[in-house]
Amino acid sequence: MRPALIVLAAILALLVPAAGASAAPTLSIDDVSVTEGNSGQTVAKFTVTLSETSATPVTVNYATADDTAKQPGDYTQTSGQLTIAPTTTTNTILVPVHGDTLDEVDERFRVNLSSASGATISDSSGVGTIQDDDASPTLSVTNANRTEGDVGMDFTVRLSAASGRDVTVRYATADGSAVAPGDYTPTSGTLTIPAGSTSRTVRVPIREDALDEPSEAFSVNLSGASGASISDSRGIGTIADDDAAPTLAIRDAAAREGQPAGLVVALSRPSGRTITVRFTTEARSATYGVDFVPVSGVLSIPPGASSGTIFVATVADTLDEPAESFAVRLSGAGNARIARTTGTVTIADDDPPPNVAPRLGGPAVSPFAFRAARLGGPLTRRGGGLVRFTLSERATVRLRLERRALGRRIGGRCRPAARTAGTGAPCVRWAPLRGRLVRPGVPGANRLRLSGRWGGTRLTPGLYRLTAVAVDSLGARSATRRALFRIVP
Repeated sequence: MRPALIVLAAILALLVPAAGASAAPTLSIDDVSVTEGNSGQTVAKFTVTLSETSATPVTVNYATADDTAKQPGDYTQTSGQLTIAPTTTTNTILVPVHGDTLDEVDERFRVNLSSASGATISDSSGVGTIQDDDASPTLSVTNANRTEGDVGMDFTVRLSAASGRDVTVRYATADGSAVAPGDYTPTSGTLTIPAGSTSRTVRVPIREDALDEPSEAFSVNLSGASGASISDSRGIGTIADDDAAPTLAIRDAAAREGQPAGLVVALSRPSGRTITVRFTTEARSATYGVDFVPVSGVLSIPPGASSGTIFVATVADTLDEPAESFAVRLSGAGNARIARTTGTVTIADDDPPPNVAPRLGGPAVSPFAFRAARLGGPLTRRGGGLVRFTLSERATVRLRLERRALGRRIGGRCRPAARTAGTGAPCVRWAPLRGRLVRPGVPGANRLRLSGRWGGTRLTPGLYRLTAVAVDSLGARSATRRALFRIVP
């Protein structure tokens, strides 16, 4: 029996170490963080740990793998076999990390363990975090210049340095002296500068017009940046004008005396600038201060308007006169050229002509000698004559009758003989008869019957002088006309 016990004990002794060998140690790898730096390499050290020492060497394969970090740009691809010597529990895997100056998010890669010998793997993947140490770049937008036209104006949005991430920024145009939509098309949106790039362009459409105008400006403004800060948020766009200056021409005018005369100063086309021009009046047939009020000054035509007006006061009078004129002369135009320098104003007279005396033709009495009609008798061949005369217009004809008589000249005058008592030299005089005959007349030929009676008294035989004058409705008198006739027995 003893030999059998000895054999059993030997077997058990061999089995105990075998049971211990079946419980192999475990391997794990830690996570690592490292700051990338701006250049060169920094080493990321991963520690592989054995859960307990081993009497024999433990080996394990390792290899790096991309995650958000990419090789070879962010780190150097590394692989191999790691050995943990007996009596030790750790060893190190070194992975070179590359420095750069790109602003970017923290990035990761992995070191994976596989194919262990002498141990089992409990944690096969170690995470390597590359911590970014670069400041965010800044954004700016350039100014731009363009001659007006249906074209685009380009503004460049720049990063101070390339970034490792996409950078976005909002942009929008804003009016200045240039106003949308007349001068440019309003534009807005979000601009993206991809990782690794440093600029992108914003294009703003520019509008063509026909206005002569100064250079105009608007702005493109940046806001709401992501991945960068804004150092210069505003770009100024200047639109240079390409239109020639318009021309000015002053037009003639007419006015009634006493009314203001307005002379239009017209542009060949509207302008985007304020047009100025000096003006002054010049006498022609009209007289300073008598027919018009002299004036001078500067006319301004605002942007967008097609004309302006110069007003000159005229002076009213009561003289009947022909139309008179004066001139207005332009000089010294600003932002325009003068095509017609002088405008003429005609002042129309508004006074009636002076009253012209009526013209009296005649009178003529026929026959020259006739008998006076009897008192109460009809006007037949037995007595009377016909008086004919003509008028230039409707008027009243006043007739006066005188009889030839003898007298005596006393003191230079021929006086009635009955009053001179036989003194003085004999003379002939015309003695007026009492009474006056008034008859209306019409333009052209007129006539009236002279019966040989005057004021109801029958005319005695003798030589008579008939005096006529015409008076119109305004009191104008014609020249005095006379005719002789004789009353016979």
